[in-house]
Amino acid sequence: MTFNQVILKMAKANYKKYIFYYLCNSFAVMFFFMYSTVYFNDQVEKARKLDGIQDALSIPGVALIVFTIFFIAMAHTIFMKRRRSEFGLFMTLGMAKRDIMRLLVLENGVIATSSIATGMLAGTVFSRLFFMILMNRVGLQDVSFHLSGRMFLYTLGVFLAVFLLAVGNSLFLTLKRSLLLSMKSNRVSESIKLRSPIIGLFGFVTMVGSLLTMYVKYQNSLDGFLPLWTIGVFGGLYITLNQFTSFIIAAAKKIPGFYFPRMLFFTSLDYKFKQLTSIITLVSIMTMITIFYSTLLLTFYNSSEKDAVSNNPYDVAFYQTETKNNLPEEELDAVLNQPEHPIKVHIAIPILSHFQKHPYAEGFEPFLFMGLDDFNTLTSRSATLKDKEYLVYLNMEPQYGDVDVNQSLQLTIDNKEAEYDYKGKVVQKTINTLPIAYEFIVVSQNEFDFLADSLNAFKYNLNLINMADWKATAAAIEKLENKFADYNLRTAPIEDLRTEFITEEQLFQVASKAGDYNKKRNSNGMIFFVTTFLSIMFFFGTFILLYLNLFSEIEEEKAKYRKLYKIGMALKEVRRNISRELITIFFVPSLIGTVLAALYVIILSEDVGGIMNNLDMLYHFFLISFIYLAIQIIYYFYLRNKMMKYLI
Repeated sequence: MTFNQVILKMAKANYKKYIFYYLCNSFAVMFFFMYSTVYFNDQVEKARKLDGIQDALSIPGVALIVFTIFFIAMAHTIFMKRRRSEFGLFMTLGMAKRDIMRLLVLENGVIATSSIATGMLAGTVFSRLFFMILMNRVGLQDVSFHLSGRMFLYTLGVFLAVFLLAVGNSLFLTLKRSLLLSMKSNRVSESIKLRSPIIGLFGFVTMVGSLLTMYVKYQNSLDGFLPLWTIGVFGGLYITLNQFTSFIIAAAKKIPGFYFPRMLFFTSLDYKFKQLTSIITLVSIMTMITIFYSTLLLTFYNSSEKDAVSNNPYDVAFYQTETKNNLPEEELDAVLNQPEHPIKVHIAIPILSHFQKHPYAEGFEPFLFMGLDDFNTLTSRSATLKDKEYLVYLNMEPQYGDVDVNQSLQLTIDNKEAEYDYKGKVVQKTINTLPIAYEFIVVSQNEFDFLADSLNAFKYNLNLINMADWKATAAAIEKLENKFADYNLRTAPIEDLRTEFITEEQLFQVASKAGDYNKKRNSNGMIFFVTTFLSIMFFFGTFILLYLNLFSEIEEEKAKYRKLYKIGMALKEVRRNISRELITIFFVPSLIGTVLAALYVIILSEDVGGIMNNLDMLYHFFLISFIYLAIQIIYYFYLRNKMMKYLI
């Protein structure tokens, strides 16, 4: 029999092993390539310098490198474990080690080439599909799907580096291993040679220390080392699981009443421990990424709407003068008062803009005056003021209202000094975020009319409009802004001194909920897109990884339980043992991943004031965790039933 005939016969007889190995490598290539299409996208790359984008990409980048190393190494280890006994048989029949090396290089080369081709092809298709779906959902038209050489180069480089390292290690072990060990390799359990509490303690300290360092880093606003600390967390997690779980088994053996009823479960766990540690680590990391990024995604999505509403109490607001934004009433109604969003409230508040020479410094002191009646209408209050009395109205949220205000007001009217008595300040956000709508001097209505006639003040009308459905007004707001821009270009510039500090375009902009919401969605759209993409990718990756792991050795598991059944093990005990193993694989990493996600949410929320000032983020975390756990439970029962039918 020729060498090529041996290869073909082996491929036919062991096609399931080759298919599993090929699928694992192809999946790893696809996964990394999909990430590369986001990381090296031109628009995303330009936005990476913005706050949050680099951090948003660095954590899953580290996770993907860890995933690629462990996943490919795990798949190769499982594949080689099945093959070494065959190589031992070939050597007893006279095949030289050179032929074994040639066989390994040839079959791994074919599998690597096929995996790269199909992985990149599948990654291109699914990335394109995700881009199309997410662009429509996010409304971010500036980010377009494209392929570049770096995407292929980095994916190829990372995969080949890990793959060749795994193959080289297998070549070395296969050629150096004795014939006897090769023959019985598939019947020898894999054990951990280094079992030391010191190593386990080192891993735990590394993980906790990395988390604490990240927390301190974000409190002190030190950037740039997040990937390093994430590597520390993931590496410490693996070392901890690699050492501590074996000691749990050893500790269980010391309690006979607990250990012996579960002896089969513990021995099976110990037999597959080396492989299981990698799986638990990978699933923990992917669970953490999924929950963490889904939490960020939901928070970003809801904060855009929440901020738009809090910054804009009215659906639409704008300043109007005789020569700016002064559309006829019927034209304004034709734009805004539509059947899908009819106007409910329209308030026009006269505002006086006055500049007076500063009494203690060079330059002018600005004032914005508002009448008491309009103030009471705006704030739903019943304040009273006498002539020559005033109060200061701060249009801001109460938590930000602890600022010094002008408690001494003197105005020059007809070359005479008029002094006004300070009656307090009111802090309430009732006006949209317009350029000069922060601090107002409120006087009685008679005094306001008097100042309008006596002061050299510029007069504005502050228009505040509420409509039936602000989310449906985006097109109308855009049309209104265009009409205002065309109208203002045809009129002469205003003479208010405020235009020396801000442009007319800024002063007469439209402040609306819909406009603010769309602006925030566009400005946050990049990170919104990235978090959505990564959440979906890692979500499906977690379940694919679990599926591949459970069914990678299904034939061996079937043979094992068949033997146990023959020696008297009841079906009830078989089912219970299968369920225990599945629960360990499914829910231990889910618990670890959820805890890590919670810690990352707490740590990264320091950047925005801490978790207690962002309770909505905490709520989203619990919501996502609950949904993820519910899906995990459904998936667990599905795979358990599938395995039960196959094994029993």
